[in-house]
Amino acid sequence: MRLVLLTDICRPKQWKTISTKNLKTEGYPVYGANGVIGYFNEYTHEDPTILITCRGATCGTINVCVPRSYVNGNAMALDNLSPKSDLNYLSYYLSHRGLNDVISGSAQPQITRQNLKKVKVPLPPLEEQKKIAAILDAADEYRQKTKALIDKYDQLTQSLFLDMFGDPVTNPMGWEEKLIKDITEAKNGYAFKSTDYLDNGVPLIRMSNFNNGPVEIKDTIRVAEAFLESKKSFILKKNDFVIALSGATTGKYGVYTHNFPSLLNQRIGLIRSNKDVSLTYLHEFLKLKSDEILKMAAGAAQPNVSLKEIQEIRIPIPPFNLQESYDLYLKSINHQKQQAEASLVKAEELFSSLLQRAFKGELTS
Repeated sequence: MRLVLLTDICRPKQWKTISTKNLKTEGYPVYGANGVIGYFNEYTHEDPTILITCRGATCGTINVCVPRSYVNGNAMALDNLSPKSDLNYLSYYLSHRGLNDVISGSAQPQITRQNLKKVKVPLPPLEEQKKIAAILDAADEYRQKTKALIDKYDQLTQSLFLDMFGDPVTNPMGWEEKLIKDITEAKNGYAFKSTDYLDNGVPLIRMSNFNNGPVEIKDTIRVAEAFLESKKSFILKKNDFVIALSGATTGKYGVYTHNFPSLLNQRIGLIRSNKDVSLTYLHEFLKLKSDEILKMAAGAAQPNVSLKEIQEIRIPIPPFNLQESYDLYLKSINHQKQQAEASLVKAEELFSSLLQRAFKGELTS
């Protein structure tokens, strides 16, 4: 498979940036560094075009704009693509290859036209490119549909909660209300020092371990097992709810689903049910309240919310038998969601394998 220079099959260009204040609420989509950022009454590109994020933390990300779009200067447009090159094929290749080797600048990462002159692309005949792109399109469509299905299960969980219990803000069903502090045990994490960190030992749960879902412990920092004795009150148990209390991730939550203990780091709040409410009801209530909790955060440079403020939130208390019915429905939904998540793992593995084979010439040989 012959290699060609990227700049021999297209003309990378940065277009004039539209000021945020000049963006519209309707019109032609405007693409910034990471996708659509607004709309404008003019467009720069009649046809779909490959865009490379050329500034900032996401430098090197590949997007493809829709027809009749305006491309801002934070994205490099690969204009005038050669008729011997298939757009989808090239997009897949660049995403697979990555562009870390052409990023310059440390304080402000960037990709320049000059640096893109170093990039080489394997370019088989056009028909073969189209076949490869079609195979990858089909695999990508399967994984995107699986992701969408998982999102549907999440939406169903929230919809079911609102149908059975009503909006927790307005409490339209008139359930008795209590304060979070009256029905839970809550505490802050402990300020472990970087000198406590080990490669092996007890997992230390930090804000990077969760993002509105299960708490993940893969590749996490660990501390000595001796802390399980000296810091007993900071041990996480199965079904504990944790929430970030400061920084950029304020309001992000997680549920600890593991059967072994971990320790909780500082700037994270732990909320553990102790009476009157089921675990699933409490967890879903707190998830629905996450946006409100984020609004409590004080400080522009360093958002911060106290666990005491969260404890003062009022929670409606439906009859326990209704909560138990919700638990049963949720178990069924979660079982189906887990099956979809298992399918997504396989879909991602398939797509990754096809990408590897595609640019070795193995898909069409």
